[in-house]
Amino acid sequence: MPRYFFTIHGRDRVEDDPDGTYLPDVAAALSYAEHTIRELRKESGCKDDLALMMIVTDHNQTVLSLPFFPGC
Repeated sequence: MPRYFFTIHGRDRVEDDPDGTYLPDVAAALSYAEHTIRELRKESGCKDDLALMMIVTDHNQTVLSLPFFPGC
């Protein structure tokens, strides 16, 4: 099963995911990323930061890039 790494990029920060998460495919990685973004937005009080992106990689390349869309 492939391992995907979910890194958050912002204007002044990068939060790496050193351990990654084993998921069956890219579709599952997309679902996981979307869920994680929703949870992080809830924790932050839904503050909009249009510079935030979640970059999803496998060991070799970027497979997804998702913005933190505005709104709750």
